[in-house]
Amino acid sequence: MKATASPYWRWFPLSILNFPLSIQQNVPDIFTITVNGRERFSCHDDQTIIEAGQQAGFGFPVACRNGVCERCMGTLQSGHVQQRNHTIHAGDADSIQVLYCIAQPLSDCEIDVPEVTAPGELPSHEVHCQIQQIEALNHDVSRVWLQLPAGKRVQWHAGQYMMLNLNGESFPFSIANHCDGRRLELHIRHGDDNSAAQDIMAHLTSASTVSATLPAGMRFIDSAPEQPVWFICGSTGFAPVKAMVERLIALDFDHPVRLFWGARTPEDLYLPTLPSQWKMALKDFDFTTALSDIRHPDHAEGLVHEAALAALNEPELPLFYLGGSPPMAWAVFDALVEEGVPAGNIHCDVFDYAPRD
Repeated sequence: MKATASPYWRWFPLSILNFPLSIQQNVPDIFTITVNGRERFSCHDDQTIIEAGQQAGFGFPVACRNGVCERCMGTLQSGHVQQRNHTIHAGDADSIQVLYCIAQPLSDCEIDVPEVTAPGELPSHEVHCQIQQIEALNHDVSRVWLQLPAGKRVQWHAGQYMMLNLNGESFPFSIANHCDGRRLELHIRHGDDNSAAQDIMAHLTSASTVSATLPAGMRFIDSAPEQPVWFICGSTGFAPVKAMVERLIALDFDHPVRLFWGARTPEDLYLPTLPSQWKMALKDFDFTTALSDIRHPDHAEGLVHEAALAALNEPELPLFYLGGSPPMAWAVFDALVEEGVPAGNIHCDVFDYAPRD
């Protein structure tokens, strides 16, 4: 008699045959953490908030990572967290002393933690700088050298600005050098039409130190862009451009770089030999200077952005960085957009601190 094979399923116990079609797994909950009312990141309920934040590129003040040093202490504005074996709810007495290196979320949370930086952002510091040197660059522009205090690590991106804190007020000035040590370079125009700048220069000339807050601004160059870079600036709007060009030189940038620097007269181009030096330092650099008030054979005639538009063949290609007053920056923005430049390719701090209605 021929043996017949039993179906394979007869060899397995009934309990195995009745296994569920899907296996339930413990999937961690994911919550949204809002930091200082501005930025957000996701955090699993089995992660500490700092662990998830750092994975998302945020910078938290942290040292011990076990709740001892209290550097990461902050306030829980909404939601609730698990801190060791204790649940903390927003509004509790201890919600102003949450240690985020050991706290895990139990819900979406809003937290306030001093000195947290978003991805690509640097922490802001208020420091007292030594006034090292003041030198006249022309009839109404002076270069001011400040030195940051020793032992305090302060960084900035090329193109960012700082605030000078004088007599209860704060005044923005672009940082004219890229981050390479403790020295800060400022270009201050203090002509007869700018009494506030004259008062600032009088203070800096008579004092030995000055309070400053830095860095500020989100229109900068840190890593090398993947496309050509064009700079359009007027007067001391050249200061942040100088810092960004220095950064491109340090990065050995090999895409085309173009500079268009506008002024009223040749004397207003207060560092006239510097662009020629950059031509030697960069692989593909060229520059044009434009004068609005007089004709001169070595300079273009008219407004500086007109010279840039005349040279623009592929408006969708370059990144544009603008330096100058709010009216000048917005006028250049409008002219570039009308020419076909994507608005997202045009960068200037004016767009952040002096937005249009």
